[in-house]
Amino acid sequence: MNQRDLEYFIKVVDAGSFSQAAILLGRPQPALSRHIRDLETDLRVPLLYRNGRGVVLTEAGRRVYARATTILQEIELARNEAHALAKGGIDEATIGMPPSLGRRLAAPIAKSLYAAYPQISLRLVDAFNGHLLEWLADGRIDASILYATEASQRLSAEPLVSEPMHLVEVPGHAGHDRPVRAAELATVPLLMPSRQHGLRQQVELWASRHGLTLRVRAECDAFSSMLHLAQAGIGAMIMPAAAVWPEIECGTLRARPIVEPALSRQLVLATPVNRPCAPELVRIIKREVRALFDGQATGERRDEAVPPRSAVRMSGPQHIAA
Repeated sequence: MNQRDLEYFIKVVDAGSFSQAAILLGRPQPALSRHIRDLETDLRVPLLYRNGRGVVLTEAGRRVYARATTILQEIELARNEAHALAKGGIDEATIGMPPSLGRRLAAPIAKSLYAAYPQISLRLVDAFNGHLLEWLADGRIDASILYATEASQRLSAEPLVSEPMHLVEVPGHAGHDRPVRAAELATVPLLMPSRQHGLRQQVELWASRHGLTLRVRAECDAFSSMLHLAQAGIGAMIMPAAAVWPEIECGTLRARPIVEPALSRQLVLATPVNRPCAPELVRIIKREVRALFDGQATGERRDEAVPPRSAVRMSGPQHIAA
């Protein structure tokens, strides 16, 4: 069985006869008969009844026809996708990112992709690291910005930037904007995602290495819920300050860098290992991430409000790869 056999078989069935199919294909009728005979010999079952009016499918023929139609459609789809990738085109894309980054990166990435590919079918999803890693492994998303963990090392992951982590909380008394020493975190009620997520794992590993015991007051697997609890003064978050810049600017939250020792997270751009990602999609995502963090380092505004330099004490992100 080969692709040409299936193509001729479907054409004969659709045309209703060998003679009509030969005309449509511009091929001699004996050649079509030979391909159908080869297919029947390979499958060891007749596929067509021949009569004076044309051809009729056998029961086996009906089943092979349904399967062959799907197979040829998938082959054509694969061919079109490969040609599009070769030309640098993108027909559709599903991109994942952490919620804290999605609120600042989703719009710039979408604008750039629609500008380059107006007809693109675009899907943006946000979730914590654990879910993003699972969806990448299953091939449900084409690319994801996420935080580096041991699990991400098993994917095709390219380093982007390293972000210093901050203690994010409701503003305190004047003069209390100094950095937070790591040892002080033991007394802070924290809001953290559950243990299967990368942020929780990294923070707890860092704390364990430095002999710290953290006090987790509430677990939140939704960034919006964690943000609301922090604004209500129920607890503090550990995350990059850039994730809460709008709240810092309007004064509902403040971010203090964690020092002695410092804590940072590395962002990576990961793609599935079992299928290639369009190079242009990777290039656009990297460009928008770089633009966001370059703007963060310089204090420039970009799409969303960036707080004045006095509103947050932080060191700029460290670029690892362009």
